[in-house]
This record gives sequence, structure tokens and C-alpha cells, in this order.
Amino acid sequence: MPAMSRSEVDEFLRKPRIGVLCTNELDGSPNGVPVWFEWDGERIRMFSSASHKKIDRLENDPRASLLVAREVGEPEAWVAVDGVVSISQEGVVPLMERLAGRYWVDEDPALARAHAETVESWRQAAAQLRVLTIAPDEIRSYSA
Repeated sequence: MPAMSRSEVDEFLRKPRIGVLCTNELDGSPNGVPVWFEWDGERIRMFSSASHKKIDRLENDPRASLLVAREVGEPEAWVAVDGVVSISQEGVVPLMERLAGRYWVDEDPALARAHAETVESWRQAAAQLRVLTIAPDEIRSYSA
């Protein structure tokens, strides 16, 4: 199976794609949820509400995998970043703002206003948000 080079992985993960964060339930069964993410060349960062069940799962078992794939119509490729997730509050507002700007490209003024209101509500609730960071133990990839 042809793997990507490190520079191809970096380029792939720096594009705004939806990832699937896979964590373990208390009974060990897998649970995947779609997430926004940021790759800085060394770590994956995401944010979540502290009350989301994925936080409970990660506090019980911090091992996780983030799977990112190309969309239908693109040549097949994917990257999986496996590692242990750390949870903190440090830098949550700047991360949330960067991710909103990256993933919400609004041409419709009404949608842009709604997204701006959502971002403001996140700022107001920053104490209830958490940064999830994966320092990779392994990066797996495939490119057709």
C-alpha cells in the first residue's frame, strides 16, 4: 500500500478537511465523531465542549486516532494520526477562532452572521471548552 511522504502528509493535513476522531467507550468498543482539526506539523489540535461524551471517553482512555480522508471525486488518499490525547483549556479561544475561520467560508451574509454569533457564543462559554491535542505515536497514510 503506497504511503505518503512526510511532506505529502503535512500538505494533506493542512487543508481544511473533516476528520473522524475515534475514541474508546468504557467497554472498549470504538466511537467515531466528526471534528474540525488543525495540524501544525507536529500535533493535531481540536476543541470540544467539556461536557461532550468524548471528553469522558478520553479521560477514561486517552488513546485515540484521527482519520482524515479525501472527498468523493478526489483521488483516494487518507491519513490516520494515532496517539494519546491531552486535554487542556490553554489556547482554546484562539484555536476555536482559527478553526471557525478555516472551516466556515461564508459567501451568504445571513450564514456569515449566524456563524459569527456561534463563534461569539463559544467565546462567552470559553471556560466550558477544551483543547484536545494528539502528539502522534504513529502516522499512517495511503495515496493512490
